[in-house]
Amino acid sequence: MSHAASGRPLRVALRRARYPLQIAGVAVLYYGSGKLGIALEFSGPVASIVWLPAGVAVAILYLAGIRFWPGVLIGDLLVNDYGALPVGSAIGQTIGNMIEVVGTAVAIRRLVPHGSPLDTVGGLGRMVAAIMAGTLVSAIIGTLCSWLGGVIDGGELVKVARTWWLGDAAGALVVVPLAIAWHRGPPSGWLRGRVLEAVALLVALLAFSDLALRTHTPVVYLVFPPLIWSALRFGRCGATLALAITIGLAVWNTTHYNGPFSYESITRSVLITQLFIAVAVLSTLALAAVVAEREAFAAGLRASRARLVKTADDERRRLEHDLHDGAQQRLTALTIRLRESGEQAQRCPQDGPALFAEAENELTLAIDELRELAHGISPISLAGGGLASAMTALAARSPIPVRLVAVPKRRLDPVAEATAFYVIAESVTNAQRYARPALIRVTAKHAHGALVVEVSDDGTGGATESSGTGLQRLRDRVEAIGGTFAVESRFRHGTRITAVIPENLTRSA
Repeated sequence: MSHAASGRPLRVALRRARYPLQIAGVAVLYYGSGKLGIALEFSGPVASIVWLPAGVAVAILYLAGIRFWPGVLIGDLLVNDYGALPVGSAIGQTIGNMIEVVGTAVAIRRLVPHGSPLDTVGGLGRMVAAIMAGTLVSAIIGTLCSWLGGVIDGGELVKVARTWWLGDAAGALVVVPLAIAWHRGPPSGWLRGRVLEAVALLVALLAFSDLALRTHTPVVYLVFPPLIWSALRFGRCGATLALAITIGLAVWNTTHYNGPFSYESITRSVLITQLFIAVAVLSTLALAAVVAEREAFAAGLRASRARLVKTADDERRRLEHDLHDGAQQRLTALTIRLRESGEQAQRCPQDGPALFAEAENELTLAIDELRELAHGISPISLAGGGLASAMTALAARSPIPVRLVAVPKRRLDPVAEATAFYVIAESVTNAQRYARPALIRVTAKHAHGALVVEVSDDGTGGATESSGTGLQRLRDRVEAIGGTFAVESRFRHGTRITAVIPENLTRSA
């Protein structure tokens, strides 16, 4: 038997064992984080400041897939303290925890279907909402199971549910962003040229956190400058790592009865620490998300400008080619014909009218070619009567009915008018070519210092902004002057294109 044949069963066996091994790994990771969470408790299972397994489980199911839920289930069953909890209560709590982690992971995927939740403030807000809702379900179910099992009495329901909820939420708010930011590693060149700055930030973070979180003096605010520094200069990777270090020190000091969050009342200590964690996480990650949005916008603007430059260069070359091969050659030929006609007219004056009639025809053809080249660059109706006149002319010559819902009542900045007409003309042309609509509606109205242009049709829909398409060029042109552009197009539900174009561009510049 060959080595290849003998090795094939081994590879098949390893492939089959891969998923069970992954499930075992998830269970071990959940169990280990659960034991760490128990080690950070004050007293009993209802005084946990940060319940790390909630964050670990949500991060795994969100990043790796829901199919790893059996590992979470096994880990949760193993970490339960069956000596302190009746079996029924423990199983009920496990059910609540599974609903929490699966529901939260699914909710984050549904609420933020594209990109990372940490890339935008809106995505971050939706992720936090999913975490708070999912952990609330677990807190309610778990607290009721503890009460029904006789572990707590009725007077403690609200306090225990609150601590449970905020503990799970704190664990998720710390672990989930950290896992999302680091699961693919930092961006290329993350520390290039900034190693010394990163070292300085780490030293400042440790020094300020140690100073602020080991004393009862109210100087907790000292931890925020390094956190802000990490978010501004090192993005989501730096922010999540700095948060993990700061929160780890805060929890460690509090559970060892040190620092500004240590009170005689354990409940108060837990609550104040959890609120600090929430404020630190939300403020730091929100700042990092704003930075990411700015960087993404700047990168998109640079790419848009590059495409505009290329488009302008391509258009210039096309015009040069068309002029050279068309009107220029015709005018050159006309010059030669006029010279020859003049010489012939001197020899035979009676042939003059016929020769100049031919020259007139050649000149007319040249003018028609130039007019054809100029068509669409700057319509005569736009220069003469403004956007309203150009829209009326466009609707009049359209083979598909175009209804002008609203037209501008006054003249605009020339750049704004040209951009608006470009959006309208291109959108109408696209609808005519691809959507097969029965009616196209066009609206151009003033609103809050901007011109809002909307072109909608009742055609086939399904339009996309893929690279190099007319829709992308429209977006580039609108965003280049500080406007916004949006496309809404569903199959069999038509297409709606909306552009918001600033007015008075020349004046504001």
